[in-house]
Amino acid sequence: MPAPAAVPAPAAVPAPAAVPVPVAVPATSGTRTPAELLVEALERYRESEQAMRRRLQEAMGMNPSDLHALRMLIAARGAGKSLSPKELAERLGFSSASVTALLNRLERSGHLEREPDAADRRGLIVVSTGATDAEMEARLGRMHAAMMEVASSLGPVEAAAVITTLERLCEALDAPDAP
Repeated sequence: MPAPAAVPAPAAVPAPAAVPVPVAVPATSGTRTPAELLVEALERYRESEQAMRRRLQEAMGMNPSDLHALRMLIAARGAGKSLSPKELAERLGFSSASVTALLNRLERSGHLEREPDAADRRGLIVVSTGATDAEMEARLGRMHAAMMEVASSLGPVEAAAVITTLERLCEALDAPDAP
């Protein structure tokens, strides 16, 4: 029986070169550069996000620190992790006294519970309550879906350009000499 014919290996496909993304510059842009328009759009996004957070804080009767702490606890749970009060304080950049006051406030309002740490019986973990998780999902679910719809409408090249730009902006803001 003759040996089967060798099938040639597929040719390597070179990685696509960086392709400039066409930008539709608004007719009202005047003499502003695309970079200026981008920074203005980012500022509008930041203002919209801050307004959304204020509405959420008011609806849930919380201050910004309380909401931020809850979001951290919910994210940790979603990642299959738990946080101790000390770990939460470190992530928030708070003193232990400040995080204790925050946890007491959130516990009194029914948004979190302190539980024994299964890994260390002497320790405690803090977790958001199921009711808080459901409330956050109900309040933020539509917004997240709308954001995902917009993000999903981008093609791979557009998405890569946005991701790269945002990452480079974060690096610039995180630079040691940034204010």
